[in-house]
Amino acid sequence: MSQNTIITVLTALFVISSIFGGSDNSKLDLNDPNIAIEQSVISPGQRGQILGDRVTLRTGPSTDHSAITILTKDKQVTVLDYNNGWYQVKTNTGQTGWVAGYLIEVLTEAETKVKQHNKAVMGYYLLGQQSYNSLIENSNSLTSVIPWSWSIDSYGGLNGDFDYQTYSDVLLYAGNQQLETYALIHNFYNDGFDSRIVSTFLNNPYAQERAINQIHSTLVDWGMTGINLDLENVPAEDRDLLNEFVAKLSEKLKEDNLKITMAVPAKTADDPTGYFGAYDYKTLGKYVDKLVIMAYDQHYRGGPPGPIASVEWVESVIKFAVNQVPANKIVLGIPNYGYDWPVSGVAKGLTYSQTMELAAKEGVSLRWDSTHKVPYFNYGNGRQVWFENRYSIKYKLDLVNQYNLGGIALWRLGQEDNGIWQVIDETLK
Repeated sequence: MSQNTIITVLTALFVISSIFGGSDNSKLDLNDPNIAIEQSVISPGQRGQILGDRVTLRTGPSTDHSAITILTKDKQVTVLDYNNGWYQVKTNTGQTGWVAGYLIEVLTEAETKVKQHNKAVMGYYLLGQQSYNSLIENSNSLTSVIPWSWSIDSYGGLNGDFDYQTYSDVLLYAGNQQLETYALIHNFYNDGFDSRIVSTFLNNPYAQERAINQIHSTLVDWGMTGINLDLENVPAEDRDLLNEFVAKLSEKLKEDNLKITMAVPAKTADDPTGYFGAYDYKTLGKYVDKLVIMAYDQHYRGGPPGPIASVEWVESVIKFAVNQVPANKIVLGIPNYGYDWPVSGVAKGLTYSQTMELAAKEGVSLRWDSTHKVPYFNYGNGRQVWFENRYSIKYKLDLVNQYNLGGIALWRLGQEDNGIWQVIDETLK
């Protein structure tokens, strides 16, 4: 079922004690005078509350499907889907399954709405079930979503690398949840960010003009809030050209009140000739609405093992940034992933769930680095796993408050420790 479908369902409110005891084998007789029928309009992402004392969460939408677990009375879940009298739901522990519709009360928006804080919480989104589930479960904590969108070529043309119907559904759902939507425009080709392509189009005034016009028209056509520009591996010698492009793009977008945000690599000093020399924080900060600093990959897949984002390194990145750009324009990029390093060679990326599964499979205990404020563990023949969880992210959120930054951007939705959302809501007040 697509997100743009409005589902009208019948919610039965039972007064029979056996039903509230949790038997999902009970037959619903719509002619029974003891049953009051109420029509409700349901949209994915609403919260639901379990009515029965012991309600079975099943693998499919009927009693023919096997049981996953038992949900107790008053437990809250997130509604994902509806099918023939059954709700697909996700629990706060991440389990997904189906529950008979008459054993759930779907809560109204007023009952579930989280009080919005005054900082941006942006979520990067890759089309797929992981990001989708995270989006609809945590939309009350988000302020905007950034779906992976269009690549830019050497001639300044945009190429959509996504399924158009799925993309439309995501934007519609985000709009219904009053989230801002930013198209992620990138130079990612063949498993990497292509420096040659971005340099070619930046050095061609006509390609720059074409890119600006196509980005503008695309945002208008799709009804989006703005752009998240993610041009990586830009050669240092193209620094001035990148500044010029962003300035012209900003001027064009602001004609229609479209916003421009930009992702830039994390650095602690400005060396115009260095690896990240193209990214002039001070100049770029004049033209963008938000500068998203990707404060992760301190230790990257191809390098030696270590923290992905140690708290002392993140703070040094912030200290440099606030001396270049107004603090309220700075959005701190936060990683939701981990890396599994072999003794030698390239690390493998892991989601938080995969990290926990690996630790359990290997029978190892998680460890905490008290200096870097991040978790890790060792296993096998010298392998090291460093990752992020709710506790490490809390330290980074405290820095956001301490330096009065504009907010955070999560890379990416669906990879995270589910516990981060409560930490975000409680910390960014």
